[in-house]
Amino acid sequence: MIDFMDYIQLAFAEGTQWNRNNSYSHLTATAQSLLDFTTPERVRVHISSLSTPNFATSYTLGTVGLIEGSVSYLYSNVAFENTPSTSALIPLRKLAPGYRQVQAPIAPPIESCGAILDGAKTTSYGQGPDGKKATLLHATLHLPPPTTLNALFLRRISPTMQLSLAVSSTRGPPLSKSAPQATLLTQLSHDTGKYSNEYLFSTDNSLFGWRGLWNFGPDPRTHSNAARLSLLSAGAEAYYSPVSSLLGMSTGLRFSTLPAATDPQTSSTTHNASTPISTFPYTLTLTLTPLTGSLSTSYSLRASPNLSLSSRFGFNVYSWESEMVAGCELWRQSKKPPLATEEDDLEWARRKIRTWDPSSFPPTPDPPALKKEDENQESVLKVRVDQSWNVRLLWEGRVKELLVSAGVGLGPSSFSPSSYASSQATTGAQSSAGGSAATSYWSGVGVSVSYSS
Repeated sequence: MIDFMDYIQLAFAEGTQWNRNNSYSHLTATAQSLLDFTTPERVRVHISSLSTPNFATSYTLGTVGLIEGSVSYLYSNVAFENTPSTSALIPLRKLAPGYRQVQAPIAPPIESCGAILDGAKTTSYGQGPDGKKATLLHATLHLPPPTTLNALFLRRISPTMQLSLAVSSTRGPPLSKSAPQATLLTQLSHDTGKYSNEYLFSTDNSLFGWRGLWNFGPDPRTHSNAARLSLLSAGAEAYYSPVSSLLGMSTGLRFSTLPAATDPQTSSTTHNASTPISTFPYTLTLTLTPLTGSLSTSYSLRASPNLSLSSRFGFNVYSWESEMVAGCELWRQSKKPPLATEEDDLEWARRKIRTWDPSSFPPTPDPPALKKEDENQESVLKVRVDQSWNVRLLWEGRVKELLVSAGVGLGPSSFSPSSYASSQATTGAQSSAGGSAATSYWSGVGVSVSYSS
């Protein structure tokens, strides 16, 4: 479950109409949401609040060997007036992302004189209510010492460009007189709908980077995407550090059905058919890292509105090592019962009067059918297993007005770095003594509770 500040940043992207998914960094986001989820560590409590439409706060307290926590603040000149902020009203699918449906790329409107022309009406696009560029400021201080400060500056430069500056500063031990270690990551993003480019620079080893994504098919700047049923995207990334002579690159492909592919009306209009071309939404990805020889493929399927499946297979041509991971998510859906009204409580009296005088009261119409918005997604269960029989189970749901995440990890190795090191040390000791490593199973349980107002 993402934290409250990440949820507000997603609302900022939606409010400024910035497509975060049209990026190479999100090429495998669907499979990662289903397979690479993390379970909470020990016990953690989050208390958050959207104090004003432009200002949010969040406090975290946890126990991981020792008591630790964080304090976060966020400001945006774009108001979040229509964004649900209480934990009882926030849609759970916003906080617990699962199968991520790829949407057709949309080209931003044409920029003219600092405003956006949308037909005959001028609207703000990526701007605050005062006409200034949309800006977000976010800072998180992690305690206790040695403290770490993470800060983010996000600014919409134009309808197609966005600038972000991320700073991470860690203070040394209490008795150390050394200056804090700080790293600055600068990222400039350019998204036209048809393609996107990201340019990165990090002060850590003077690392330069580039990421690009290209969507095949009609250009959304000149053609409509209403009739598109599937989307094929290709992308690549490259990094280079002149200080450490570090070089890295990767490339990938993604094929995904669009929402129109499962809509009978759209499909019949486009292809003169009475059935859609795809019964279930699905996404296929292929990524390759040439320098390390790693090849990975994934297949994700949304079998029903409440069930999604995913699998991933990885292979290394240099070491002949392979990886197989499978996972699923299952949502529990309940319907809110209709609220009883005073008129409903007196229906028995009306029936009695109708038997004496039918013209006194007309028959009460049947209650309306339950609408889709009246359905409440209460909880989700995620399961993941790999070829080494490492199993993760995560339950996320709403208990009264609290958002709760509870997870457990089982397997011959831990999923947290500290437990993984101790488990590996135990396994090595048993192997040298002639024991069986298969009996050294690790188990960990964690709970995270969140409340926002």
